[in-house]
Amino acid sequence: MTILRLPGIKKGGTGLDAHLNTKTYESCMRSCSFELFAGSLITGDGEVKENIHIGVTDGVITEISENPLKREYPEAYDFSMKTVMPGLIDAHVHIRYDPSGDPEQQSHEYQALRGTENARKALYSGVTSLGDAGAVGNVAFAVRNAVNNGVTVGPRLFVSGEMITITGGRSKTPGERLEVNGADSAREAARRLLMYHNADYIKLGATGAISSAHTGPRHPQLTVDEMNACCEEAHNCGKLVHSHCYGEKGISNSLEAGCDVIVHGQTLTDAHIDYMRKNDLILMPTLKAFCGHLDHVGEGGTHDRIVSTGIWEETEPNFRRAHKAGLTIAMGTDAGMPDDHFGDNYRDLEYMVEWGMTPMEAVQAGTLNAAKSLAVEDNVGTIGVGKRADLIVLGRNPLDDIRNIGKSLEEVILNGVFIEK
Repeated sequence: MTILRLPGIKKGGTGLDAHLNTKTYESCMRSCSFELFAGSLITGDGEVKENIHIGVTDGVITEISENPLKREYPEAYDFSMKTVMPGLIDAHVHIRYDPSGDPEQQSHEYQALRGTENARKALYSGVTSLGDAGAVGNVAFAVRNAVNNGVTVGPRLFVSGEMITITGGRSKTPGERLEVNGADSAREAARRLLMYHNADYIKLGATGAISSAHTGPRHPQLTVDEMNACCEEAHNCGKLVHSHCYGEKGISNSLEAGCDVIVHGQTLTDAHIDYMRKNDLILMPTLKAFCGHLDHVGEGGTHDRIVSTGIWEETEPNFRRAHKAGLTIAMGTDAGMPDDHFGDNYRDLEYMVEWGMTPMEAVQAGTLNAAKSLAVEDNVGTIGVGKRADLIVLGRNPLDDIRNIGKSLEEVILNGVFIEK
């Protein structure tokens, strides 16, 4: 079937409002009203509907019905033999990085340009929203703002800005990263991100990292008081807090401090899982990053440290226990890390299914749950009246085989606009 492309929207050339207010690029506002007929509709919240009409006006879903729509739309698209579902949300990436090299060898300006291209690759693969979980300086904010203002094409971007860490926690050079010492220092750092840059969420370094040669990934870093100060400031602004942590102590500190999302999360105890489930907290296991590293063990650096630190050995059983216990799990690939590329972000869901999820659960992890992890579920992540029209069209149903997202993607619709590669 031939899809009519909207005028002036080559390669998705529209301004997109990542913060989901009323601002939209004028060409999109004039053009993105249509009716879509879906043979199979996966809503993102666990439901499947057959033979559904969807009406879209100015980037918003205005009608959903089994019957003919009440309004008239200037264009109609027949996907009666296709599956329509929400666009994927990858809530943990690093757009500035080059997965094949060292990003710190390039200027911030260069990294912002590379970040724009990385974000576009994700969009073309069906990811309509990204959460950038820690850049340097203003890199990620610059890309987000350029997308919002229609300067470049990209998915919706939700940006934490720099990760807040202890002195030397993520850097080799003094002053290179956003480092804090004490609760007052941490509070000031969070306020600066939230007030000066309108950070969409806050990212904390509760432990060391696999990629940091001078510290162990399970070593606690930020204190409970430091993290609690950041959580208070973020929550005062209606924003969530993501905590990077491996190891029992780092997770315990994060939960005590009030963090909302545990990222990576190896060494979850039963008590952690029980607390997170009862308090509607989210685990973002970033499976694609770990499984991708495993393919390169023996090449040195981060690849080997994932095994030598024992993190890899814990990853699968940790995920299976969390899933079996009913913990809310969200998609986050850590794309941008070594050999963790943009453009195949959907593979995170394939690993989830391989390790015990049903395809429907994986779809929900990559849509509704990921939206919840960014506190944007009222606008994206599911298909419903009043939601943004961020959709993907597949030639084959992912509930039959989750790999169909990557294998049969035919259309990406962002804010009601068909994205042309």
